[in-house]
Amino acid sequence: MATVSVGIVSYNRPELLKRAIESAVSQSYRDLEIIISDNGSTDPRVRHIIEHFAANDPRIKCLFHSVNQGAFFNFREALNAATGRYFIWLADDDYWCSEYLAHIAVQAGQSGAALTYGRCEIIDAEQGSDDRVVKEMATASSRLAAMANFVRLDTDAVFYGLFPTALGQRLAGLLRFWRIPPKLAAAWPFLEYNFVSYAFIFGLLSSGGYCNASSEHAVHFVGGRAPFPHSPTLGWRHLWLFLMYVSVHLQMAGRFAHAAYSAASWPGVLFSPVAVGYLFCRRLGMILSQRLNTLKKV
Repeated sequence: MATVSVGIVSYNRPELLKRAIESAVSQSYRDLEIIISDNGSTDPRVRHIIEHFAANDPRIKCLFHSVNQGAFFNFREALNAATGRYFIWLADDDYWCSEYLAHIAVQAGQSGAALTYGRCEIIDAEQGSDDRVVKEMATASSRLAAMANFVRLDTDAVFYGLFPTALGQRLAGLLRFWRIPPKLAAAWPFLEYNFVSYAFIFGLLSSGGYCNASSEHAVHFVGGRAPFPHSPTLGWRHLWLFLMYVSVHLQMAGRFAHAAYSAASWPGVLFSPVAVGYLFCRRLGMILSQRLNTLKKV
């Protein structure tokens, strides 16, 4: 049994997938199981690339799904197929520096933290040099401190950290879309998946704290996404958007509590409504601030 299972999730990005797999198989840390889960890609090059790597590396296990069932289905499938002591995801548009796993595996073992992550740098998108390195969460051995730090930082970059496989598999069911009416989901697709990973992260942190393993030897290069455009004017449709935003956070409160319960953390269960309330108020304040700035420019 390998010590670390790597789950590479793929969909229709053959050239980027090739880069991601190459970064995994070339890690200096060799005690790996590499699971590549493809979510029904229609580009035949994707399967060819995966099978080529698998034919040349016995550590690779392939999962091919006939149709795309959503991104979080793919994340769950890769995690549930893992047999290693620890697990870590790698998206098909991301890659690691060659010492990444060696560095964070040592840090995870020494710290005993439930979640360990390195440095995150954004690539493949227009970003200012100051914005390329994502803000980092501080190490916290205390579960409550780790949960509070995560909520205060309000970023899901640490979702791609290293964690105990058995714990992650207990929490995997939380990785599913929010319940949003189909018409509204079609109008605002991001409503279904934004912040879904937060409950999973919260559950990990409620179990055993966090280790920041950031260094020049532990860099996770992340494919950047363009931000969602803001409408310059407000209308009745934004009232529906606000109501769905409230609904998402109510669902989030339930999932946070469920995640902490699954991780056997009563402090996490009690802290979950406070955490979600803070996140909602913080984000609402940011939205209002952005709106005011937009109006000033008009």
